[in-house]
Amino acid sequence: MAGYEGGERMEEKNNTKSKLIRAGIRLFSQYGYAGTSTRMIASEAGVNLSAIAFHYTNKECLYAACLEYLLEKIREYYSPSYSRIEECFRRGEMTRENARKFLLELIDIQIETAFEKRYRTTLAMIYREEGGPDSRKILTEEVFNRQEGVMASLLQVLAPVDEAKARVMSRFINGGIIAFGEHKGLIAPYIDIPENGVVPEWVRQEIRRSCMWAIDGFSRAETGEERTGSSQNCVK
Repeated sequence: MAGYEGGERMEEKNNTKSKLIRAGIRLFSQYGYAGTSTRMIASEAGVNLSAIAFHYTNKECLYAACLEYLLEKIREYYSPSYSRIEECFRRGEMTRENARKFLLELIDIQIETAFEKRYRTTLAMIYREEGGPDSRKILTEEVFNRQEGVMASLLQVLAPVDEAKARVMSRFINGGIIAFGEHKGLIAPYIDIPENGVVPEWVRQEIRRSCMWAIDGFSRAETGEERTGSSQNCVK
């Protein structure tokens, strides 16, 4: 009969799979791959344990499905910026001014990723990837490696450096933002972070300004330009 698969209505199947994905992401991000059992996932999802074997075969396959789901969401988030950058390069319009604007855009994206509550579970899953069954870290590659590769290509427009040096600078910027967001609780006693975890806007602005100050200093050092003005002029 149309609309049935294995004795289960299609809409019910999709709903069960969705429940398992959401439950898996919550638990894997909190306890890691090894610390999460299929029984825990089934209980969290409110379904029978057999549903995991029916829809995903085993825990490893369900874990892979959770990563693929998050990867799709991550790509949706970053793709608009990457597309604009690629198009600018393709058209031969990537001037130093445009490269700097795009770098600032990428920094803003990472600041939002590091601090917004809605991204906490995704970041937790990224940190947990090291303990997963698969040696390929697909979320890490997308959030860190690809982002830093794009940053490096823009830095090479600002300064005549090789990819290795540009990658080091992009790792410094990108890694610093994500690490700050991961451990923002360490500064909570000093800046009065509210219970909802939202970091004050002035803190975000300082991170933004510091990143651009470092980028501008990197550019001047590599091109032999003299440093002029102040950090107040770095972000426009």
